[in-house]
Amino acid sequence: MSIINEALKKTEEYLQKNSAKDNPLPSKPPGPKPYLLYILILLAGLALGNFIFNLLSYKIQATQTPKKNAFAVIPATNLPAPAALPSQPAKETKPIETSFVLNGIFFSDEDGYALVNNQIVRENDYVDGAKVGSITANTVKLDNAGQTITLSTPR
Repeated sequence: MSIINEALKKTEEYLQKNSAKDNPLPSKPPGPKPYLLYILILLAGLALGNFIFNLLSYKIQATQTPKKNAFAVIPATNLPAPAALPSQPAKETKPIETSFVLNGIFFSDEDGYALVNNQIVRENDYVDGAKVGSITANTVKLDNAGQTITLSTPR
């Protein structure tokens, strides 16, 4: 009986070896490559970094750039009057084709000042050939060779 037993064992071993060759163990299905995941993470990080950089640079630009027609009033204090403001004699009689920009209006104890085309002027001064007529809290009137131009603040 030992011969039969040995023969059965050998047959069983033979079948196990051959069945292992015919039916390999199931392996994991091929998944996405890990470098693809790394590339996606890198791209997402770059996009987020670009967004944050643009947001910060926009805030910096917004705080540094002056706005046109900015209105600013200095409260009446004991500010010294400017020593000499530039004034030009009226030479021309026809209006000069110049655009005027009112950058701000300022008041001291004695006088009102306006910032027109980035020049500080007061009443009876000249800016780009036009004479400053009057300065109020919200307007500046210019006389450009007989033509009255009224500049106002954006309020």
